[in-house]
Amino acid sequence: MLDPEPVQTTIRVVYIAGSGRSGSTILDRILGQLDGFFSVGELVNLWERGLVAARRCGCGVPVPQCPLWSAVLARGFGAPGSIDAGRMVALGRRRVRPSSVPPLLAARGRTIAPGGDEYRTALARLYRAVHDHTGCRVIVDSSKSPAYAELLATLPGAEVFAVHLVRDPRAAAHSWRRQKRLPDFGDDRLMLRQPPLVSARRWILGQTSTELLWRRRPDRYLRLRYEDVLEDPRSAVVRIAALVNQSPQRLPFTSDRIVRLEATHSVSGNPNRFRTGEVELAPDDEWMGAMRGVDWALVTAATWPWLLRYDYPLRRRRQPRWRLRSGVNGSGRRVLPESTRRR
Repeated sequence: MLDPEPVQTTIRVVYIAGSGRSGSTILDRILGQLDGFFSVGELVNLWERGLVAARRCGCGVPVPQCPLWSAVLARGFGAPGSIDAGRMVALGRRRVRPSSVPPLLAARGRTIAPGGDEYRTALARLYRAVHDHTGCRVIVDSSKSPAYAELLATLPGAEVFAVHLVRDPRAAAHSWRRQKRLPDFGDDRLMLRQPPLVSARRWILGQTSTELLWRRRPDRYLRLRYEDVLEDPRSAVVRIAALVNQSPQRLPFTSDRIVRLEATHSVSGNPNRFRTGEVELAPDDEWMGAMRGVDWALVTAATWPWLLRYDYPLRRRRQPRWRLRSGVNGSGRRVLPESTRRR
């Protein structure tokens, strides 16, 4: 059992909540370019994907060999091997799942004794070590799980601000069906795929749980649609920074929709976390023409109340308003392809 982590200075966390294939990785990376912000990607996956599976950090080095993560873990847990990553995976699976939401709601407002929970104590040490080692003012975490965000909010000295990122569930479902390469290992492995109804069910759980846990905290909650973020990314970034009482002097945009991205130390996320340089954030409706009719109908039927709530159309437009571009555009700027731009 780990000793409890002492309470020190406040740790601010911008937490991107919602569901998979929502655009969280690209938003995480943009925020990570701001002065005083540090992007960790999906830190909930540090133990399994980062340490056990040894996937690549956003810097390109496998997480166990990444100098930054080695230093963070040494600061938080001491000598190498003092934290059992496999045990953390098992504890996390029990604590971070949709069925955790009702107990978290019931426990809200209760005092949680420091050190009474091994998994929570490990998280307190981890986030404290990230904060202290990097010297950042704000940690950017795109783990998405609403239950995990609520757990983080109980850590000693932590202030969690939830950015609820919503994407049209039919776009997300189409993305889940696509065959995409997983570059985390440097081989030909592919990303996980899901059938439309599984994607729709998880999308509903993600949005509903996020609202149940966070919507009644207006000073800690901001809901944004992914499509609106791409329409006006500068405004979205400024609003998120204001949520955590930050006023960045410099934004990473070279024009309204061109962002310059440097490498981050994300431990997990969409493949676009490895791309650097100037990237165009161009909205698209390509999926509206490419998605199979039966898939569209199934996802629309399953999610129509939420479509209305989040102001998405129920009817299908036949022609896309924008075309996607990839590679290098006419001005020589790099453009993020559809397969990676969607996160």
